[in-house]
Amino acid sequence: MTFNRSILAQALAVALVAGAANSAHAIALLDGGYQQSFDSMGTAGTTLPTDWTLWNGASSSNNNTWTNATGITVAGVTAMVQSGVALTAVTTPSSTNNSGWNAARSATLTSDRVVATSPTTNAGTGLQLLLTNGTSSSFNQFLVSYDTVRYTAATTAGDLPGYQLFAQVNSGAWTNIAALNPTLTQVPNTVGLTSVSGAVVTLGSAVNIGDTLRLRWIDDNATQSSPDQILGLNNVLITAIPEPQEYALMLAGLGLVGAVARRRAKRQLSA
Repeated sequence: MTFNRSILAQALAVALVAGAANSAHAIALLDGGYQQSFDSMGTAGTTLPTDWTLWNGASSSNNNTWTNATGITVAGVTAMVQSGVALTAVTTPSSTNNSGWNAARSATLTSDRVVATSPTTNAGTGLQLLLTNGTSSSFNQFLVSYDTVRYTAATTAGDLPGYQLFAQVNSGAWTNIAALNPTLTQVPNTVGLTSVSGAVVTLGSAVNIGDTLRLRWIDDNATQSSPDQILGLNNVLITAIPEPQEYALMLAGLGLVGAVARRRAKRQLSA
């Protein structure tokens, strides 16, 4: 059997382009932290920033998959499927949309962009951030801040209000950051904005230099009649907290440098 190298090369190029279009590019989490306002999408952008992707519940799931009794499960988050459909650019989102919106913060703040969600037909929608530890040390804790924009109220209160945050180190298991799971008191079934500011998240394992950290904000498809409350994610801030032993190593290193400097100074004085 013979192959046409030109055709094979073209097919490979198409596959690579298609794969790149549906995959996030990890962005380095540096010592100064990471921030994303989504404003770079502009008022007409239909793609997320390259370090973000949108995911939906598996095709076998529905609006009864995640409820107050079971909550959003790790198995369900693991089974989510990445969306290959472009965002819809709007000022004010409405109805349902499994591909998500590039929405304005409000009708009067059109340059302040938000990624909005209102899942239908499946368990829910997830907004995923992919980071690589580019800091100067490993960490198992980080600070997180983000805004949840509430665009509409649903006909009845949603089963799981707001976004639930899940984390994954490298290719390990997803973990729910239970301390940040919102309640109807925190994220009411009304129009408005809720902020999480500087919350400390502790991971089950360390994120070493070069490791990947995935964060996925999940909006469930409530059991109520459509449409669900429409939510949006904005102003994400992530800052790593170095592990204590890293501080000790740093201080020890500084002490060694100081000792060497003192020895050199004594030698110069006695010379």
